[in-house]
Amino acid sequence: MESTGLESTGMEFEQSEIVQHTDQFAIETIHLSKIFGKENQIRAVDNLNLQVRKGEVFGFVGPNGAGKTTTMKMLIGLLEPSEGSGKVAGFDIVREVINIRETTGVLPEPAGFYDNLTARQNLRFYAKLYNIDSDVREKRIVTLLETVGLARAIDQKTGGFSTGMRKRFGLAQALINEPLVLFLDEPTSGIDPLGAQMMRDLIKDLNRNKGVTVFLSSHSMEEVEEICDRIAIIARGKLLAVGSVEDLRNIIRAKEGVHYLLEVQDIPLSEAAEAIKNVEGVQALEIQGGTLYVHAKTKLRTEIAKAIKKAGGTVSMFEEEEMNLQKLFLKIIEGA
Repeated sequence: MESTGLESTGMEFEQSEIVQHTDQFAIETIHLSKIFGKENQIRAVDNLNLQVRKGEVFGFVGPNGAGKTTTMKMLIGLLEPSEGSGKVAGFDIVREVINIRETTGVLPEPAGFYDNLTARQNLRFYAKLYNIDSDVREKRIVTLLETVGLARAIDQKTGGFSTGMRKRFGLAQALINEPLVLFLDEPTSGIDPLGAQMMRDLIKDLNRNKGVTVFLSSHSMEEVEEICDRIAIIARGKLLAVGSVEDLRNIIRAKEGVHYLLEVQDIPLSEAAEAIKNVEGVQALEIQGGTLYVHAKTKLRTEIAKAIKKAGGTVSMFEEEEMNLQKLFLKIIEGA
């Protein structure tokens, strides 16, 4: 399997004094760019401005080659930016890389372990990189493996782990230093639906109970929509949109308008359609079976309901056709 370059380097982190920062954001980038090549330059990340709030689960999505992995590599200090700047946990991504590695956890895709070692031995090795005291280390190893549902596999070699077990073990490894910020690259790829849901629940519990900021890159729009507070959509290295799912819906509403589904009693649908066709902002009407479909330029729920009532009708069902993140993502990408 091709490596993304996010695997552990095996280099021991030097212990350094960690200065407490009071920055509002857990992650912040300003005009961050990465350019590859000298003659035929490729801007893998182009003028990226991101602000990830402390304690939120932040989704980072885009098509293949969008610049997601390159961005993550810059944030954790594996790549130096060509232009711009960034901070993670208050530390500069170029000048304070050691501090960033001490205060963050990373679950790469694919995750790299020593397959000839047991789960306990692997975690013990990574804990030693952070100079964690032996008593604290051994207790934390047991607790983490219990948290990710691998307590019974503590003395099994990781080479025999299934894909789902490896993913959960990778999360335990990423948490060994009790990070403030957790980077997750495709945390549920290759896992069966039950295992994927267990992983999502673990991430949500971790964020809710520990207050850990999570920066998550995934191709699963269902997963991102379920667990992320806000989402950034990137394509060809450029940030296209950022916000909650509802914020993204508002972006599409502003461009394409609003779609309503109505059911009406007391008058025929044809009369209801006639009553609202002249409401300012209504752009199209269609009757399918017992449902009236209305395409409006802006939100016109109140105006439409009033027009139907005035015509003698009663609205028995009035819903907005809301797009899920998958559809929003495709429309925003297509629009770019």
